[in-house]
Amino acid sequence: MNKYLKFEDLHDFWNFSFRDSNSYNKSSRAYKSYWYGNVSWEEAKTLAISGWIEGLNEIKKISVELSEIITTKIVRYEPEYGVGGGVVDVGAFLSNSPEYFMIKNPNEREQEGKIVKLVCSISFSADIDSKVIIQRGAMICALVDAIEVSGYRCEIIVNETSISRNGKLEIDLTLKKPQQSLNIVELAFCLAHPAMLRRFMFSVAELEGWADYAHAYGIPDEATDKGDLYIDEIYSYIVPNSQAINWVTEKLKKLGVQIINN
Repeated sequence: MNKYLKFEDLHDFWNFSFRDSNSYNKSSRAYKSYWYGNVSWEEAKTLAISGWIEGLNEIKKISVELSEIITTKIVRYEPEYGVGGGVVDVGAFLSNSPEYFMIKNPNEREQEGKIVKLVCSISFSADIDSKVIIQRGAMICALVDAIEVSGYRCEIIVNETSISRNGKLEIDLTLKKPQQSLNIVELAFCLAHPAMLRRFMFSVAELEGWADYAHAYGIPDEATDKGDLYIDEIYSYIVPNSQAINWVTEKLKKLGVQIINN
């Protein structure tokens, strides 16, 4: 069995994954426990639609602290003006400013307006702790914030890929299109709540017959399309902020963002 599903927006994904199935294995509907983020199936649906306020506050606390430090490390190019050389700033010229030559062209900031496709895997192993998943989500939120501060426009894809025997199930969900503004509520739940994988992605697996085909819903595997920047499983434990900041800045460097080392 090999299946690939693509959802162009979160609304379509919720409509599909909320459906009931005839699957024999239904881990998505199991009793609530710490493994599922301490929510039942019905409670998870409510959080998905209405927002995960408790978790959102925790994620904001982590991501804001990271972002405040990370954004100070990003090199920003500002145009410098003079009476000659460079290129003409038409607005400054028409305003009769004597310094209407841009000595440093803002276009030197090559990433300005460029679209970055960020693919985030949520194919976690069964032994990954819920707190680790939450911290990871916060780190990705800080990364997304830094990418957009750097001038990029971000497309965010959530990916779940599992293999078993000779089969493979892969699910891509477009969480944010490049032209859309960032919805931190949706981002927080989809990237940081254990129920996103262990209830809703599992529900899709049940609807597609994968849950009865694969042993224990399969083994986590890599995404086929890794985009411009691929985020797979990071750590299996809670990391200190310094390590989280280093992780984010290294990802930014891969995109060509200049980082101040201090």
